[in-house]
Amino acid sequence: MTSLPGPRARAIIERDHRTLSPSFTRQYPLVAARGSGAIIEDVDGNRFLDFTAGIAVVATGHCHPRVVEAIREQAGTLIHMSGTDFYYENMVELAERLAALAPGGADKRVYFGNSGAEAIEAAMKMARYHTGRDKFIAFLGAFHGRTMGALSLTGSKAVQRKGFGPLVPGVVHAPYAYCYRCAYGKKRETCAVECVKHIEETLLGSIVPAEEVAAMVVEPVQGEGATWCRRGSSSTSCGNWPRGTAS
Repeated sequence: MTSLPGPRARAIIERDHRTLSPSFTRQYPLVAARGSGAIIEDVDGNRFLDFTAGIAVVATGHCHPRVVEAIREQAGTLIHMSGTDFYYENMVELAERLAALAPGGADKRVYFGNSGAEAIEAAMKMARYHTGRDKFIAFLGAFHGRTMGALSLTGSKAVQRKGFGPLVPGVVHAPYAYCYRCAYGKKRETCAVECVKHIEETLLGSIVPAEEVAAMVVEPVQGEGATWCRRGSSSTSCGNWPRGTAS
């Protein structure tokens, strides 16, 4: 409908820059107005296909009728809740369903948090409390959040950590197991699991005593990881490069 961003979107973005914290790191100038299914419409009437499912949290599509109806019903029954102060049956029911879906045969208990970063903070505290150890192993390219503990585990972009040190001590990073662009210049058929050997022989053998490691934190699928490797004729150099610069 218009050039992007459109005139109404540009005006709102300018107001945003004047009033909101720059800690909100927007990737593109989309000013969303409404959504339905896989379609997002901005304030100027431009329509977009949402290939990210609302940053991976709207798997049912935007404004799915059953989700909208559940929200409307709950809003008419009880809006305020504080699971740290009171008990709620639907909170127990959700925990039971999550525990039943989680893999493994052991009994499980569920912790609800406000964000992934808060879940990471809770996991770090629990690991230290339960093990009595204080060290963590995390991976290059991982993004775990921007609170101090989560940021200490994050190894995605230097700008995310810039100016916030010292971070939580005791965190070391290892190259992520990324066979498509191996940090060690190996191919699947010649790899002797170098990424595991690095942890066993280098980190645990030279830097972090194994008996002091409280947990290893892994992002199974790296959401924003940008660890790229450029292969030359005689060597491989790897690092956190801007997207699109790999060869």
